Amino acid sequence: MDGIQRAPLHLVTDQAKPKIWAIGGGKGGVGKSLIASSLAYSVARYGHKTVVIDLDLGGANLHTVLGLEPPKKGIADFIFDRSASLADCVQPTPYPNLEAITGAHDDLKVTKITQAKLDLLISQIKTLNAEIVIIDLGAGTSSYTLDFFNIADIGILAGLPEPTSIENAYRFIKAVYFDRLARTPELAAVKDLIEATTVAHNPYGLHTPTDLLNEIALRNRDLALVMKKMVGDFKPKLLLNQARSQADIDVGYSMKAVCKKYFGFDLEYLGYLDYDSSVWQSVRRKRPIMVEFPNSKLSSTIERVSNYLLKQSRITGNAPGR
Repeated sequence: MDGIQRAPLHLVTDQAKPKIWAIGGGKGGVGKSLIASSLAYSVARYGHKTVVIDLDLGGANLHTVLGLEPPKKGIADFIFDRSASLADCVQPTPYPNLEAITGAHDDLKVTKITQAKLDLLISQIKTLNAEIVIIDLGAGTSSYTLDFFNIADIGILAGLPEPTSIENAYRFIKAVYFDRLARTPELAAVKDLIEATTVAHNPYGLHTPTDLLNEIALRNRDLALVMKKMVGDFKPKLLLNQARSQADIDVGYSMKAVCKKYFGFDLEYLGYLDYDSSVWQSVRRKRPIMVEFPNSKLSSTIERVSNYLLKQSRITGNAPGR
């Protein structure tokens, strides 16, 4: 740590919109909170104003991973109108340049977020005074999870190299893909076809993205070009967790190949995090793994990934402070 006193991020007068990174996955327990908190800590060490948000509504645990006390205000306060501004829910962390919006006080009704509140939440996230906003999304394919993954500048799929996680990861990617198509204004005229393709038995006999594209091309070639461009612009990323063997590592390449063949988009394989027993030790001590075990291989991998994502976001900074 450099010991420099910094103003709270939401008080710094920087009008640039933050870059949004969203960490999603189809299954719980794949390490989304570990990845989100570690990336947030890593980019903050490079001197970038960072806010990490726990949007695992109903199952929030990011505050525990960061070692934070339950805050006076969290994301539920904004959702239930107990706080007029999302910025009021930002809390400091012990780490320079890093602040958080947690879900420590979420109740069972927090998952019932209205579309109006969801739209307001998205707009206020985009105005948070930070360079990077990292969102820890919940498991599954709820509408708000898909929305946040699709509005992010960088969407990262977290998964484990095991059958149930892989199956759920594909389900998540499929849901994100078709949600992205359905929400593309230029494709409104063929929304019925898009929605039908997500149903096993539909009147059009559509089963795959290729079937959908061919049917749209028969109706309107210009719309087919719009879909092709949208698919070409869709570049989610994959980060595997708890890899123990070369076979585990190769799962990422297999998923990349399947996404290209079945959906037609490029899934970027960021790499893998080795299985590391130090993870549970850092969680028990309520400290980020990069703080508790800064010289571990996992910490080095996270730093490499965060540096790569910063470059993709066209954000540069100084060498990280210790």
